[in-house]
Amino acid sequence: MTLDAVPSPLPSATAAAVTELARLAAQSDDVNPLSEQTLLHLDGEHHGDLHVLAYAGEPGTLDVAGLATTPGDLVGYAALGPDGSAELVVAPAARRQGTGTALLRTLIDHGGDKLRVWAHGRLPGADELAALFDLKVTRELYFLRRTSAPLPEITWPDNVDVRAFVPGQDDAAWLKVNAAAFASHPEQGAWTQADLTDRFHQDWFDPEGFFLAVDRTTGEVAGFHWTKIEHNEGEVYVVGVSPTHQGSGLGKALTLQGLHHLQETRSLDAITLYVDGTNTPARRLYESLGFTTTALDVQYAL
Repeated sequence: MTLDAVPSPLPSATAAAVTELARLAAQSDDVNPLSEQTLLHLDGEHHGDLHVLAYAGEPGTLDVAGLATTPGDLVGYAALGPDGSAELVVAPAARRQGTGTALLRTLIDHGGDKLRVWAHGRLPGADELAALFDLKVTRELYFLRRTSAPLPEITWPDNVDVRAFVPGQDDAAWLKVNAAAFASHPEQGAWTQADLTDRFHQDWFDPEGFFLAVDRTTGEVAGFHWTKIEHNEGEVYVVGVSPTHQGSGLGKALTLQGLHHLQETRSLDAITLYVDGTNTPARRLYESLGFTTTALDVQYAL
């Protein structure tokens, strides 16, 4: 096995190989090993990103036809962001052979004390690997699911109008309220225009399912609910409320707006979401609306 640690962007062939590796792992484990953010950052220019590639043989070798065999030899991959957030995946056929250990050791060497490694689904192998390096669980992210059932009517706070997001017009306003709503959130609150634009280019993006609540007096965005539909399944992609409007019931109203849209307008039978383990009020709200926990992601740190 050979490891190769490279900055972004990855060559398109290598990015495709990583995507396929993640697909095979998801098929085997019934959970996606890499986040949407990591997959979007594979072949784009993202300063500070590090990609760690594990090959069955020597990288860059050529076959008899003179074609690079590197992508086909990929057996493991790890991503490290500039904030220390990391993920890794090993091909199902290459597990229990030291690949995960080598990838994690490389992440620790590059990430140091600020390293935070996500394990999606918290599979047994993840805990075993973390224990080898004395990594501890420092964060939990719950994956919830809801099947079609009657929904409460929406009660909006006074002085609020709701409309769909307009790309190019609402970008700056949304980034501002997103940063304020998630000021203490390690990933969501740090979104940039590039992160937003990346999503605009995805097949699933639909501005009609991206709702903004606007303060009628100030004209400012008070909150939002961005929904997502992929593989015939709806998702509460992200709900955020400005600190100036928290406690007004706007969060529940926006949540219901998106749920009604997904279940009734888009006729979807299943809706999913992720919620941070420390966000007790949101978890209680989602449970009251019929969501149940089906999986758990954890983050390890030194």
